[in-house]
Amino acid sequence: MSHLPIPLAVVYAGLGGTLLALCVATATNKWSLRVFVLLALRLAIGWHFLFEGLYKVQSHATAPTETNRPFTSEPYFKVAPGPIGALMRKQFSDPSKEIADKLTRPEEMSADAFAKLKDPQQAERCPSAVAAKFDELSEAAVKTYRTAAENELKAATATEEKAVKDATAAEEKATKGAKSDDDKAKAKAVADEARAKAKADGDKARAAAQKKIDRAADGGKEMVIDAKAAFARWVYGVDKRDCKMKGITGDVPLSARDRVEYVEWAAGVAKAAAERQGPSLGTGTGTDNKRVAEFRMDAVTAESDLARDANAFVAELQKGLNGGKDVVEEPVTSRGQTMDKVTMWFLVGVGACLMFGLFTRVACLAAAGFLVMTYLAHPAFPWYPLPPNTEGNPVFVNKNVIECIALIALALYPTGRWLGLDAIVLRPFCKYNPDAGEA
Repeated sequence: MSHLPIPLAVVYAGLGGTLLALCVATATNKWSLRVFVLLALRLAIGWHFLFEGLYKVQSHATAPTETNRPFTSEPYFKVAPGPIGALMRKQFSDPSKEIADKLTRPEEMSADAFAKLKDPQQAERCPSAVAAKFDELSEAAVKTYRTAAENELKAATATEEKAVKDATAAEEKATKGAKSDDDKAKAKAVADEARAKAKADGDKARAAAQKKIDRAADGGKEMVIDAKAAFARWVYGVDKRDCKMKGITGDVPLSARDRVEYVEWAAGVAKAAAERQGPSLGTGTGTDNKRVAEFRMDAVTAESDLARDANAFVAELQKGLNGGKDVVEEPVTSRGQTMDKVTMWFLVGVGACLMFGLFTRVACLAAAGFLVMTYLAHPAFPWYPLPPNTEGNPVFVNKNVIECIALIALALYPTGRWLGLDAIVLRPFCKYNPDAGEA
């Protein structure tokens, strides 16, 4: 328990108090074995929920480190094959929508035909969602770009002057120590070479800086056209960018068109493999079942990687328009991130209610509903891959199903009145017959 901000002494005291309360409640109910077992079951599940929730809350309260990663259910849902798996993945991000928005070609055209178009014509065919991001850059961004270019121009001249000055000083020092005219001539030749190099480097740097200034002279219109055209060339298959591909060492240069085709192919392979497995109810954890899981994961990964790389290319082009500075966009909290926060505190709340016997039946049903949702994301069907960190080899029935049934059974009994705050909170509203064991 050292990973929680709760002293071990407090945890042990709580555990001891819980066991004592369990014994007292059992004694109060005439040492009923049924009461003891049901209360022990409720407290065990409540303890499990409470500390699982506390751990997740603590992971967010602690800064990310090598040993701590803030809780997120995204990896769990990323490979979820169940009925609600795809829906849950979209709560965090929707790669298919990102790809459709940023990589759909406004006009069908071959790569060769697109390459023959001029930059303004290519820019016109940049996907609208991406073009809008470049157009959103304000005049302030262009001014920043121009200011940075002017600073580069000044820096180029200053660097050249310093290099010339250093070369001259080195020549004077070498000349004073020269013992012959040949030594003086060599010192002068070295200095002349250094001064010539400094001038050449300065001219080159000034030319590059001046080119940037000229590009910003029209308010950045040419810069925006260049950015749109660059992205459109990647989308239409003219230009390629390095990327990682499964089974290939090193980077592979591919266009967006190539990668979209690969994503579609991977999705088709995964779908065909799943269809072949479905009718036979799968093969447990056999080779065929693992291959289906791999195909599905390959398709999900390829789609996510393409959406990520498309966003990275847009950010790279925006940075170029913004004078080399990253364009910081307002962070948007996804529904999945909000769902994670709700989940953490839901586990804490439900666990605490079960431990303290407060609104026990409602807490049992809420916890059971949560487990049903978890099961629907990763059903223990033999033709589906096992979820991450699964113990054993469940077939149709896993620990979530068992715990869910146990919670529903607990909801049928007034365990909160046997041991808990329900005995106080619900007393004005319910009559309790201890002999019948019902409220």
